[in-house]
Amino acid sequence: MLLPLTACCLVFSGCSATNSIDYGKVTLVDVSGTVTMDGEPLVGAVVTFENQETGTLSFARTDSSGRYTLQFDSEKDGVTPGKKLVRFSTTRTILGLKGEEGEEEGEASSEKSEGSEKRKEQVPECYNGKSELTVEVTPESSTINFSLKSDCSSTGADAG
Repeated sequence: MLLPLTACCLVFSGCSATNSIDYGKVTLVDVSGTVTMDGEPLVGAVVTFENQETGTLSFARTDSSGRYTLQFDSEKDGVTPGKKLVRFSTTRTILGLKGEEGEEEGEASSEKSEGSEKRKEQVPECYNGKSELTVEVTPESSTINFSLKSDCSSTGADAG
């Protein structure tokens, strides 16, 4: 499963010498919002909206307030309309994802990665690998907030 996601990320991250995506032919909706866990901002989490039919995804990283803005790829913000499976992770990395300071992942120095211990996932599996949380993205759904519970007792997505 990792290989198709990696290939998808490479295609959409602008790694090639020429960008073959004609953005004029892609309908994108600007989506942002806030993610909380037990009422507190979920900081530094990767948020993905995945189209389960095509395997394509849009992604974001939450900031210090838990806010996110979805990226379609490394050059363009947004997400295609339709039903999306939503996942959250504090350990996942995605090529082309902008960090809080605006730098892209993958540009971290090798010194930094070699010296760091493996981070512990803060998000329960019910919102991560086993997530069943879905949202319907429409042109009207520009703000989608998520209220997660560490005990998985309830999931909440509030689209506005």
